[in-house]
Amino acid sequence: MGLYRNIMVAVDFSPHSEKAVSRATALAEALDARLQLVHVVEVPTYPVLEDVAVSGLPGMWDVNLTEALMEASRRRLHNVAKRFGLSEDQCEVLVGVAKVDLVEHADQVGADLIVMGRHGEGFFESLVGSVTDSVMHHAHCDVLAVDVEVPQEKDGERVGDPHEQA
Repeated sequence: MGLYRNIMVAVDFSPHSEKAVSRATALAEALDARLQLVHVVEVPTYPVLEDVAVSGLPGMWDVNLTEALMEASRRRLHNVAKRFGLSEDQCEVLVGVAKVDLVEHADQVGADLIVMGRHGEGFFESLVGSVTDSVMHHAHCDVLAVDVEVPQEKDGERVGDPHEQA
């Protein structure tokens, strides 16, 4: 039995998540583990007083906007998968709140490792805190936070991450 059998990668399309996919792909190959790429679409909500009165929860979202964001995210995630030699079957796009839904999805699919970029991109993340930090504190499995290293040169040759794919 290997150390990790089911690896989930959180993808937000930032350089950090690209690096996370690279690292997770190498780990999955080395460990003969299952690999899944996951992106969470965080749909903007608009406060509506009726929502608070009826459900106790503020906000509503536009269904057409949600569908458009889901389709665009699905295409982008499939492109990422293709660049790393992965199939579309290894991709999952969810709608929700990334810091909550990544943990829940990892539980649902039985992930024993979540790989994600140390820093992500997104307006909401800058307002409410790091998705990575939240996932690290709430996940029921190991979490690997991958950093993007700036390539350095030594004696005129590029020195980079030995795990980086060519």
